Order: sequence, then structure tokens, then C-alpha cells
Amino acid sequence: MLKLDRKRSRYIGMDWQSKQHSFAIAPNDFLICCDLRGCIFDKLDLSGCEFFGCRLNGTSFQGATLDKTKFIGCFSDEADRPTDFSNAIATNVSVVDSHINFLSKEHQPNFQNSFWDDNLILGDSCPDLMRWPSEVAKAAADTLSQRNDIRYNAAVKLGELDNPVVAALLGCLLADKEWDVRAIALEVLGKLRHQEFRYGDEVLLEWIFLCLGDKHSIVRQTAVELVETISPPEQVLFTSINRMVVGASDEERLAGLLAAIELCQLDDDYVDLCDREVIDSLLVDGGSEVRIESSLLLEIIGD
Repeated sequence: MLKLDRKRSRYIGMDWQSKQHSFAIAPNDFLICCDLRGCIFDKLDLSGCEFFGCRLNGTSFQGATLDKTKFIGCFSDEADRPTDFSNAIATNVSVVDSHINFLSKEHQPNFQNSFWDDNLILGDSCPDLMRWPSEVAKAAADTLSQRNDIRYNAAVKLGELDNPVVAALLGCLLADKEWDVRAIALEVLGKLRHQEFRYGDEVLLEWIFLCLGDKHSIVRQTAVELVETISPPEQVLFTSINRMVVGASDEERLAGLLAAIELCQLDDDYVDLCDREVIDSLLVDGGSEVRIESSLLLEIIGD
């Protein structure tokens, strides 16, 4: 979770499956590539919130206030628990590049003055089911599987189908517990970004290149290859490195150090993104792994 400013928080890659209570979500918050299956947002004020690339099977928004709320690249599979918007107070909602299975026709929300993506199949006032092409929806559903081989093959299939609507949802796989799924998701996202992602390009790039600090070397190497092919803005890469400064835990500091090591080994120009004083402090204050990687980074910078 990252704080954007005093009025808005950003939650990225969170796994909140079946979380029932004690949500701290506030108006204008930004949820990015989060697994919200089974979450209860009933009666919360979610005005101005953005749900970007979130998994929404079984998610309940009963009685929630959805004023100027955005759903971009979100997904709930029609073969699984539907998303419940019954009694939601929904005005000026934006629904873009999403595939959402509603609870039932009689429980469809009354989205007043709302924006729907032109590519979706609409009902009279709201779609019974906002549909992606059937092949795309099937592959997207497989990314939710308990089996990592099915999730892996689903990512491959989505890459072959080459439909950019799934880019945000694929971002959920960057938080997958299996390294091979994270790596293939990175590879596919790189292929889907022909120029820029249709929505949330900078957000997705930032999430992609946080993988430079992944704990598995193959995932990090895949991210390095994307640095060379995509040439992301320097600020995006600085966000990944800067975790050694702003990280609240040794795990975050370690991720920032690993990202810095990968980038500095790739090109000397990235050395300027590193703060020598911060690295020196980590040699003293960090845990054992942090101290080891700090020492290695100093050697690389020294060279």
C-alpha cells in the first residue's frame, strides 16, 4: 500500500480474498490489480475510487455509494460467484474494458448517467453481463485457477489472443505465488504493450518494473529484458529502486536493492538513481540479506 497524498491511498497487488470487515478504503482510493474475490464493501462510501484490474467474483457492493467510481479492466467470471451491486447508490460510474457478472437481472444496479465502453454488449439500462470475447473470457477465468500450470497456460493464451482489454487483469499475476507465473505474465504484458496500454499505462509500467526487485532471479531477468525493449520513463524505474528508502520492512528494502543491482549492471547510467548515503545506512541498519546486497551494490557502483 502506498500513500499518494493525505486524501488518497493506493493499494497495489493486494490479496484480500474473502476479507469481510475492517476495510480502510476511503473515497478516492485507488485499488490496482487486487484480488477482491469475496470481499464485502457493503454500505461503504467508495465515491471517486478506482478499481483497476481487480478480481471481483463474489465481491459485494450492497448499498455502497458509487459516485464517480471507476471500474477499469476488472473481471468476474460468469461460472463463479457474481458481483453484487444490489441497492448500490451508483451515479456517473465509469466501466471500461471490464467483464463483470452481475448477481441477477433483477439485482442489476441503476447506474445513472454512467459511461460504458463501446466494445461491451449492453442491455437496456445496464448490461446483464459485460462481455469480453468468449475466448478471452475463458482464458481470463483460467488465471483464477488454483493450479499454477493452468494459470501459466492462461497467460500464454491471453498473449496469443493479443487483446489489450486483459492487460490490467494480467497484472494480478505479477503478485502470483509461483515465480514461473509471474515471469510469463511479465513477458505477455510486454507483448501486449504495442505502444501504450489503453488505460493506466504509467500505473501498469510501475507495477511491471517493481518486478525488478522480485525474489526470483528469472523474474528479475525478465523484467530487465523489458527495460531494454520498452525503455520506461526514468521515474518508473526510480519508484522500484526507491523502495530501499521508503520501504517499511527489510523485505521492501531488499526489493529496492535487487532492482538497483539489476539496473546498474544493465547500464551505468542508472547509477545516478541510487543514493549512496542510503546504501551506506542500510549496511548498518539492515538485516543480514539487506547488508549483503547493499555491499554488492556498492561494489557495482564503485566499479
